[in-house]
Amino acid sequence: MISRRRFLIIAGSATGAVLLGSSQLEKALASARSESSDPSKPLWGMIVDVDQCTECMNQLVAETGNPDPKPECALACDRENNVPEFREKKWDPQWFKMLKVRSNLEGSEYLWVPLLCNHCRHAPCAQVCPTKATFVREDGIIMIDYHRCIGCRYCMIACPYNARNFNFKEPLDGLTEINPETDRRGHGVVEKCHFCVHRVDRAVKEGVNPTPACVEACQKEAEKRGFEKSALIFGNINDPNSEIGKIIRTSKAKQLRPSLGTEPKVYYVNL
Repeated sequence: MISRRRFLIIAGSATGAVLLGSSQLEKALASARSESSDPSKPLWGMIVDVDQCTECMNQLVAETGNPDPKPECALACDRENNVPEFREKKWDPQWFKMLKVRSNLEGSEYLWVPLLCNHCRHAPCAQVCPTKATFVREDGIIMIDYHRCIGCRYCMIACPYNARNFNFKEPLDGLTEINPETDRRGHGVVEKCHFCVHRVDRAVKEGVNPTPACVEACQKEAEKRGFEKSALIFGNINDPNSEIGKIIRTSKAKQLRPSLGTEPKVYYVNL
């Protein structure tokens, strides 16, 4: 039985069938569906250990002398997903951002907090998209159909995590190499993290646990720096025996801005 809120979303999407094509309507309904309704199906999410991210970033700052370095996890994301890099930050789309934050409490220390698309169960970005270019897969991954995106940026306004980027410039101008496994975007559209969906789909076919590029890079960096574990953990939230499932159940894992009711699938520990 669905809640009144979910019913209204679905009903609104159905009403739009008069104006939308069949494929668009399917995406609208998919975006309103509760992905966790079938616990036997995977629901992908991520755990971020802020303490370890902070330690890694502090070491990187000391090594490079750069107060705002780009860590290996972010660089791996860029390479894997053809994310361009421009010198001017205002033009530079970043799928994996490192934010330096500090509490207002006296004596508190700075923390480095990774920020990426939270792949919300109730995604406001998908609900406001007028062309349904943004849609939610059954496994919870939020996608963008770049051919349908009209660049209105409503989704950027609706996203409470500032996780979306608009391509003001031609992305090819900011790329030194191309990964043929990943879509290339043009200018005038929005882009964001999609959990390296091509890796997810390939791993599912092979019957193994998916590893996004940022997680793979984090694992290698953790080993290199002598950390006990990776700061980033990816897996199936619906699987109680998965590493991510156990951490969510047994630790004080937090979601960002939980009061909004978006139910993010990216969780933070030691935040």
